[in-house]
Amino acid sequence: MTRYQEDCFYCTRNAKLAANYILVAPLHVATVYLSRDQTHRGRIAVVLNWHVDEPYQLNETERQEFYDDVAHAAHAVALAFHPAKINYATYGDTVSHLHVHVVPKQPTDADWNDAFVNNPADPVLLSDTSYREIIAALRKNL
Repeated sequence: MTRYQEDCFYCTRNAKLAANYILVAPLHVATVYLSRDQTHRGRIAVVLNWHVDEPYQLNETERQEFYDDVAHAAHAVALAFHPAKINYATYGDTVSHLHVHVVPKQPTDADWNDAFVNNPADPVLLSDTSYREIIAALRKNL
């Protein structure tokens, strides 16, 4: 199993990662990042702490621990932002590192009853103060 991939921004934690996400907290086998696009307030990514492309590349224990971290992070989102529903998305076409987008949604959202847009044309970007407030709310519940 490859533990690190040089061209992966989750592995290298480079400027591309910082341009898209803000570190929230490490968990057991994953790390929680806040999406800079807050079209859905509280949207995060839960990222495995080492590089694999697919969940089946993890052994049973690692897989269970990863999805336990996803569930724990989603619960923190639910407690902090009270969504009507949380959507979970695992893509990988352009970023193969195993991660799950955790996206809180409300019936008033433009994309309610549809999949969320991963890279919207008009992302909702916030002030540093607003990001800090969201991170504090998440950390309180992690």
